[in-house]
Amino acid sequence: MKKKIVFIGNSIVNGFPMSRGRSFPGQVRAAIKDGQASFHADVINKGANGDTTEGILQRFEEDVLAHEPVAVFIMTGTNDFIYRESDPDGCMANLGEMARMAEEAGTVPVYMTPIAVNAEKASRMWMAGFGIDYSGINDDVRAFSDLIRESGVLYVDTWAAWEEYAGDESAWLDGVHPTPEGQQYLAQTVLEWMEEHAEELKLK
Repeated sequence: MKKKIVFIGNSIVNGFPMSRGRSFPGQVRAAIKDGQASFHADVINKGANGDTTEGILQRFEEDVLAHEPVAVFIMTGTNDFIYRESDPDGCMANLGEMARMAEEAGTVPVYMTPIAVNAEKASRMWMAGFGIDYSGINDDVRAFSDLIRESGVLYVDTWAAWEEYAGDESAWLDGVHPTPEGQQYLAQTVLEWMEEHAEELKLK
């Protein structure tokens, strides 16, 4: 039986506003299928636009564990801060519960640090007029990323990779979501990380 990997998270995982095939999980799936990886696995995308850590936790059993994957990659947090539903500590608590559930089911949990927003562009183009403090959101995303790095759980440092990639606001479509090229960069980042950690992910 082919091994499975689930990616779960928010609209960035889902690929908004593009098709799922152009999302970074979709491109990882295509690369593996085309033989560009040293391992074989089917990639399942369970990203959902607007989802939060609490929402992901609530659907974790059905959308992740029911597929019996060898590993699950989790990217979340930004919407919690935009909607003011939770703070970095609250997000980390939900993430920790997901990791516990995954490990008990024999699935390797992998956290993904959320990417930064471009505060100036987002204030013009994403939920403009709602008084969202996008600079403050970046502070929360940065703090949450620090907690992920300190958690002891495997993680992809997508925040750091994106910081290297995003030279100006053109890397974001609307200040929050990556361009098609940005999604491709994330796919490359994740695929390279998976190659380096293939044994830990039970892919070899």
